[in-house]
Amino acid sequence: MRQVSSHFPRHTRPYLLTWSAFMLRRSLIAAAAAVPAALMHVSALAQSDFPSQTIKIVVPFAPGSGPDVFARLIGEKFSAAFKQPVVVENRVGASGMIGSEFVARAPADGHTLLVATPSNTIAAVAGRKLSFDPVKDFAPVGMAVALSPIFIAHPDAPWKNLKELIAAAKARPGQLTVASGGVGNSQHLAAELLMQSAGVEMLHVPFKSSSEIVTAVINKSVDVSFVDPSAIPMVKTGRVRALAIGPSVRSKVLPDVPTVAEAGLTGYDYTSWYGLAVPARTPPTVIASLNRELVKALADADVQTKLATASMEVRASSPDALATFMAQDVARWKQVVDTGRIKFE
Repeated sequence: MRQVSSHFPRHTRPYLLTWSAFMLRRSLIAAAAAVPAALMHVSALAQSDFPSQTIKIVVPFAPGSGPDVFARLIGEKFSAAFKQPVVVENRVGASGMIGSEFVARAPADGHTLLVATPSNTIAAVAGRKLSFDPVKDFAPVGMAVALSPIFIAHPDAPWKNLKELIAAAKARPGQLTVASGGVGNSQHLAAELLMQSAGVEMLHVPFKSSSEIVTAVINKSVDVSFVDPSAIPMVKTGRVRALAIGPSVRSKVLPDVPTVAEAGLTGYDYTSWYGLAVPARTPPTVIASLNRELVKALADADVQTKLATASMEVRASSPDALATFMAQDVARWKQVVDTGRIKFE
């Protein structure tokens, strides 16, 4: 600075130093402002390269289950679209929470997805001590399919429809039995919602898994239960009787079976569903890419045929639509749990 300022009168040198400091400060500010922009540019480039490695779809239930069938169908389409291997990984246990926790802890880069189900929205109101939030720690990719749960009884049961069952339950409070795949699962809460809507009381009998329920009804170990559409062949062969289905609209596969609402419980709606989710904080551009390919896959005729064979109906949606639906699902189950004072294991 001395060489530069020596050409100026002595009384102007303080002003020159002040001007130099100002220019230096402005340069530093400009450089600092450029850093986030550069980082954003790098981030955008990284996101545009998605996917850059194997994609993993985590199914929190057993191989061969509905979520597993769905994941493998979608995985094939994702692999072809993204030009990357897609691995379906089953992480079973804790009513779907072991697999959910694994995905919640995974890097938020879109390479690890969860098949989200009602287990997530129910867990949000269960009061269990979890190390993660089963809803808030995920970013929805989109709704995928809906399933129509069936309320079944033994074909020799004295009640031939839901109205007759409700009348029998009112006449014998707490004596009829209703099964589920475990305390607090969707079948249990759906039955609880039915009892609350009808003003009846039945004895809940939890089993270790949903696969045991149909056998229990056939063996007359229990009176009734909600089951997933995998029981449709047994309905059609007469091994069990379908009293009603849970959704507010009739099933295309069982068009002659009335809905619970049609049977007299107006407003009742229990629909099972599967969607895809990724860890929270996954970049929106990555989520948009995943949603775009999910919607394309679900529009594929071959995929739709295979889903229909598994009694799944396509319900493709945007990420925001799934987020809204899950929020509504949480509110519904919370009311059921609070009203029934249900204590989860």
